Amino acid sequence: TEDGALFFQYCLRSIGVLRDGERALQSQQRYPQGIIRIVVPHALSQNLLGPLLAEFLAQYPDVRLLTVVSDEGAAMLKSGFDIAVEVGPLADSGLTAAKLGSAECGLFCAHELAERMGMPQHHVELPRFDLLALGGMDRRHRWQLHRGDDEATVDFAARLTTNDLSLLRQATLAGLGIASLPGFLCKADLAEGRLLEVLPGWQTSLLDFYALFADPKSVPVRVRTLIDFLVDRLRRRLSWEPH
Repeated sequence: TEDGALFFQYCLRSIGVLRDGERALQSQQRYPQGIIRIVVPHALSQNLLGPLLAEFLAQYPDVRLLTVVSDEGAAMLKSGFDIAVEVGPLADSGLTAAKLGSAECGLFCAHELAERMGMPQHHVELPRFDLLALGGMDRRHRWQLHRGDDEATVDFAARLTTNDLSLLRQATLAGLGIASLPGFLCKADLAEGRLLEVLPGWQTSLLDFYALFADPKSVPVRVRTLIDFLVDRLRRRLSWEPH
């Protein structure tokens, strides 16, 4: 009918728009492009992730980043963010976690503290020193130390406890006590003499880093590309070796 022929022309136009949309979507699935909304914690934004995100943008010019610095990354995923970078151990949030890497940690103190209190020569001496802890509000804290096949446990009451790595590093630099810190955060301080390694050769537990996201079945290629990029680059950055 004449009415049917008119309606058919509009259907053809609609099908053309749908095909254009399908081609655009397929293009996005092949090449990283569009906006990635990422939340990064304060402790990692400047020292670790800032330079890497700049490198990622240079490598993928069709991607734009919307970056927010916050320690509430898991909660912000519910507000439309694509990725939240967090430091483990992780709470049970129902989100999917991709492990980005692990950082070796050791014990460090400032020269001023070593001059004032001396340096421990054995791990059993550690509780007699002012110790600083990363964690929650627990009164007691524990370091698991290892050196090759040797292991030791140190239980202590912290002079200062914080959940912020940057604050913990600043407190250590100020001479408030001995802290367990990731090596990548301290390697410049070690090279320039601001910090000393306590009990060289002994390390504390690894610090794990994760990328959290909501639905693994619908991760856009731009988001997956960023996760893969961070995994590749962080393996080198998380070392405390100077190179």
